[in-house]
Amino acid sequence: MGQEVTELRSGPSEGSGFTCPDCGGHSFSTVMHSDEFEYGSGDSPVTLYARVPVHCCDSCDFEFLGREGRLIKHEAVCRHLGLLTPTEIRSIRERHGMSRTAFADVTGFGEATLNRWERGAVIQNRANDRYLRLADSPEVLDRLKRIHHGPANAETRETVAAQRPCPDGILPWKRLRASPSMLQQQSEFRLVCLAA
Repeated sequence: MGQEVTELRSGPSEGSGFTCPDCGGHSFSTVMHSDEFEYGSGDSPVTLYARVPVHCCDSCDFEFLGREGRLIKHEAVCRHLGLLTPTEIRSIRERHGMSRTAFADVTGFGEATLNRWERGAVIQNRANDRYLRLADSPEVLDRLKRIHHGPANAETRETVAAQRPCPDGILPWKRLRASPSMLQQQSEFRLVCLAA
């Protein structure tokens, strides 16, 4: 990483408890470097550039990137690919005043998946990136909320709740839409759980 030093700060911005991964030291100087790195594999890797904070341990002179530097490089890759960055993904959710759990429920994304995208642990594919961009539109998000909270979905949740096994292993099936004659037949019908 021996690039030209352009800025010097004291200590990493990672928060308290930050230690050198080499010697465990707690005292650092932080230097901003213009880092050049390759992305991709095979015959066509590309060279990307990012200004990253490099921490240097005052005890052992070990240089390393912290979380902030890794996130900056991750965002450079996202921009190169034309995808939303972790910060932009989190901003979409926060702009609509939604927790990660609520946003996951409405969009159908897994909460753990959203967490990985927002932390920069993984990069979303192009289809999910486009879906996230659409979900940023208030009209689209309102429609997704109506789909999620609509009567069909509420009925499905009630059906699942009604299917919890009874102590004798028999499931009552009470949430089918049916004519009055079918309701009579349904009241006599019971599902039996078979052992796996």
